Amino acid sequence: MSEPLTPGMTRSDAEERVEIDVASILAALRRSLRWLLPLCIAVAVCAFVVLQIVPSRYRAESKVLIETSDMVYPGQARGAEEERALLDNEGVASQVELLMSRDLLRRVAKRLDLAAEPEFEAGGSGGLVRDMLVALGVTRDPERNSDQERMLKVLYENLDVFRVDGSRVISVRYVSRDPELAARVANAIVEEYLNLQSSVKRETTDLAATALEPQVERLRKDVKEAQEKVEAWRSGQGLLLGADNQTLDQQQLGEVSTQLSDARAARSQAEARADLIRGQLRAGGSLESANEVLNSQLIQRLVERQVELRGRIAELSTTLLPNHPQIRALRSQLADFDRQIRQEAAKIAAGLENEAKIQQERVESLTRTLEELKTRAAKSNEDQIRLRELEREAQVKATQLDQLMTRYREADTRRNAPVLGADARVISRATVPLEPYWPKTGPIVGILTFVTFILGALVVVLGQFLSGRAFASVPLAEDGDDSAPAGRDKAMPVPASLGGSYGGYASAAPSASYSGNWQSPATGNVTMEDADEPLEPQGEATPAKPKDQDLIAETRAHLAEAAADTGAASAAMQGEGDRPRRVAVLSVDSDEASQGVAFRLVREAAEDGVLPLFLEVRPDLADPEAVPGFAELLEGSASFAGVIYRDAASRAHVIESGRRAIDDDLAQGGRFELLMDAIDHTYDQVFFDLGLIDDALISAQILAMADKVVVASGGSPAGPELEAALRMLADQTGAPVVVERVSRARPGGNSRSDMAA
Repeated sequence: MSEPLTPGMTRSDAEERVEIDVASILAALRRSLRWLLPLCIAVAVCAFVVLQIVPSRYRAESKVLIETSDMVYPGQARGAEEERALLDNEGVASQVELLMSRDLLRRVAKRLDLAAEPEFEAGGSGGLVRDMLVALGVTRDPERNSDQERMLKVLYENLDVFRVDGSRVISVRYVSRDPELAARVANAIVEEYLNLQSSVKRETTDLAATALEPQVERLRKDVKEAQEKVEAWRSGQGLLLGADNQTLDQQQLGEVSTQLSDARAARSQAEARADLIRGQLRAGGSLESANEVLNSQLIQRLVERQVELRGRIAELSTTLLPNHPQIRALRSQLADFDRQIRQEAAKIAAGLENEAKIQQERVESLTRTLEELKTRAAKSNEDQIRLRELEREAQVKATQLDQLMTRYREADTRRNAPVLGADARVISRATVPLEPYWPKTGPIVGILTFVTFILGALVVVLGQFLSGRAFASVPLAEDGDDSAPAGRDKAMPVPASLGGSYGGYASAAPSASYSGNWQSPATGNVTMEDADEPLEPQGEATPAKPKDQDLIAETRAHLAEAAADTGAASAAMQGEGDRPRRVAVLSVDSDEASQGVAFRLVREAAEDGVLPLFLEVRPDLADPEAVPGFAELLEGSASFAGVIYRDAASRAHVIESGRRAIDDDLAQGGRFELLMDAIDHTYDQVFFDLGLIDDALISAQILAMADKVVVASGGSPAGPELEAALRMLADQTGAPVVVERVSRARPGGNSRSDMAA
């Protein structure tokens, strides 16, 4: 960068720029190594010696997991809120504070007799510096503290309790000069913590049981007194209970009501039957519809005699006249039997009337009794209300007694339990450390040596900058571009090679292999070069089938728009008549071989200046996640504008197989010829990728119309299957059959997943 002209500067001074002289700085650093390296070695030796004198310190660690206890006694189960309060962040933080409490550390010190350890000895000379600070009032005289306070201070200085991030684990670390003491203190803190929790639970249980005992005794007396009041009131007011917890008056009232209803029903039934019989007698009708008449033995015998006489009269009427004496005598007997039946029916009606009168008297008697019982029941309502109040009071007290008894039994069970589990467990006990925690001789010596070297180098570099020896003036080039430093060439773009393969296969013949991808809106594959967007927006589902001519016109219009986007001309305009228009590519080895050869042929045709179409036809391929393709065209659910995409590596167009399998019903739907006519009208060449050879109807239709058949082979010598396939294709299609052999490409080649087809 050049400096601007200022007053007092010449043009030659202005056309210079100041740069940092890196070579001068490096030379100064090399010269400083004569004193910098000995300095670093001296610092390392001093640090090593000092660290050997410093006493080593060892660190032991024990870990505790906060969780609910597995030993659950009656009444000890917690609710959801209590569980959450114990296991949330605040609950775990509270347990950390408990582990660092002074009471807990006092119990640990007493258990391990830490006062006898050299590290915890009280008193001793603190040195001249400490005495001077105490005399000046800067620090407090340690001698004024008790032995226990000084011991706790040492514990707090060497103790570290913290929660492990993202868990309910609490780590307890203790540092000491004695490795065994460090392990013992860490384990003792954890054990005393668990014992403290158990003892707190036991004390709480004892307090609860002790507090419940007098309440239980008091409630027992209250319940007894309330029940005695209930029984005294019941017996004094005559409210004795009978069956179903009802009083005697209530039971009698219910029974009399039932009897009264039965008597009224019996009276009504007797009157109705008597009226029926009287009505039939007055009307002279038949008495056979009355059950009481039919149930009479006498009437049954008279009816039988009537039947016999009618039969006799009918028999004699065939030979005698109606006024014959015998017939007249028989008719007289028949009339006498009828008169007797009516007399017997009248007697039955009179009996039913008498029964109705009896039931009427019974109804009147029961009615009087019912009224008396109602009067007595109305008088006892107030007594029953008072009785229910006494019963409710006794029931409430009895319920309270049951609840207190349950809680007391649960507390007594926990109080007598041998062990009450703590809400934590040890997951890692502290072991005696074998290596010192501090000082780390190697890392410390290395860091001090490195820092000494860096500081020395910084001193040298700063000296170079301050003295001005780190800068150099460089003249600007007169005819060069100041944006490009001298001595550098401008980078020129280098075209990338199109070498490679597709699908793990490489063609034996030299060709322009696939080096880019076309991008499908369904898969969204990232391509080596920007793939063009779909030629038209995705089309909606095609409505009901139009006429054939309208369908051809519509598809030709879509295809003409797609061809216009690529700027292609038809084969008729180019005048190439010797090129096969329909080429079917299949394989006897694998789908990948057929697809690789088809793509190579498509791109070769595109390089020759024609507009080719790659049409994938896989009868057995069904993938609901795929984009719409040829199967949807045959089905009529998609248009050409929604299924055609451009190959990013050439001017060729691509149509995938589609989402559903192309079965025989779909191939015979009638749209195949229309689609082929529209495609032939637009594209110069069509390459069908049929995959593995099969017996599908759609494959047979394409082979029958193909101008050329290409069989992709895996590169192995021709076997019986390939020869049989070639003979069959030559006999059935009548088109020339060509074998294209492909070989496996190196592992770095493109895989089938790189292609959208």
